[in-house]
Amino acid sequence: MNTEIEQRAVLFDLDGTLIDQFDAIHLAFSKTLVSMGFDAPTYDQVKRAVGGATESTMIKLIGQERAKEATQKHRSIFEKDMFNGLKLLPGVTEGIEKLKANQFKCAVLTNKFGPHARAACQHLGIDRLLEFTLGANDTPWKKPDQSLTAYALEKLKCNAQSTSYVGDSPYDFETAQSAGLQCFLIATGTHSLEELTNLNGEQTFTNFGELIDSILR
Repeated sequence: MNTEIEQRAVLFDLDGTLIDQFDAIHLAFSKTLVSMGFDAPTYDQVKRAVGGATESTMIKLIGQERAKEATQKHRSIFEKDMFNGLKLLPGVTEGIEKLKANQFKCAVLTNKFGPHARAACQHLGIDRLLEFTLGANDTPWKKPDQSLTAYALEKLKCNAQSTSYVGDSPYDFETAQSAGLQCFLIATGTHSLEELTNLNGEQTFTNFGELIDSILR
């Protein structure tokens, strides 16, 4: 019997799905762009631009020409404030613990810079519940590239049929769809319940506990 098929797993996005780090994220983008002579972006402008890797967010905010320069500046600026206001979203620890108690493997797959993602998980104490946290620059790929998801599944020793992906954005929906993973979306991040429901129907939630219960059913 193929035990790989029997092993169930959940891959999670990070920002807006498991954690709220947006005050620090907005502050770092603002400081970076002001230091380069741009106007400070509003909270809502940054919120609508995030979801991909940092450089793709910069492109949305200031265009292509200076996005790479801004991305390089942003990293050290963000690191100074990255834990300010950082918190777990409601029900996250209990939800992941519930999955673990039901023999699920759990891991994070994010477009957040890998070392920053791991530092956030460690700071909040959820790293102990995760097989790994995989982020931008850890591999040649970024979400929603199917190669990245395939790499994560290989690390988990699980297949797509037995793995779900949980996120808060169309990027996450596309990530799941491109790799053949069941998708669950939660409206605690960058997109509204209506937007996500239009993508993912009844597998869209506002409550993390209810989402976890749906995975377990």
